[in-house]
Amino acid sequence: MVNHTDPQVDTVETLAALRRVPDVRGAVVTGYVGVDGRTMLLGYVTGPDPAVGTIRIRQHLSSRLPGYLIPDHLFVLDALPLTPEGDYDLSALPTPEADLGPAGAHVAPRTPVERRLAEIFQELLGVSDVGVHDDFFALGGSSIVATRLAAQVREVFAVEVSLVDVLAASTVDELARLVDEA
Repeated sequence: MVNHTDPQVDTVETLAALRRVPDVRGAVVTGYVGVDGRTMLLGYVTGPDPAVGTIRIRQHLSSRLPGYLIPDHLFVLDALPLTPEGDYDLSALPTPEADLGPAGAHVAPRTPVERRLAEIFQELLGVSDVGVHDDFFALGGSSIVATRLAAQVREVFAVEVSLVDVLAASTVDELARLVDEA
């Protein structure tokens, strides 16, 4: 069952920060209880090009908000769904499970950069079978280990990646896009 309301999640500060991100025209932030029972913060924005992804949005938020106020998942939508009364239709918003495909399907690394990043995640976190949508922090990463991740990415790919970049691009997919852009 999808629950887009959780009284323990205060979304006001996150919403205000999202609305200040360049190119964002509209934003909604909700608390969400996933199928595993874990409470997450979800952010939905309109305006930025969906093909660009959410790395720049996360970087903007990382420099302005504490980690617990940064959405676990960000979605770039063409439009925010509305009810006939003109309110935001929270039940029509995508969920993290829908974003990952059927039943949160595992997506294996598709490129050499994604494969090497998945290997680095596995080495640093002591896990196996990392997919492109697996989140570094959800797999057990911490800010201290993220520092090591940033150092390894710089060393392996010879690109300048900061800790803030790694915090903002915490999945293999997002980090691979960042490496490819650099």
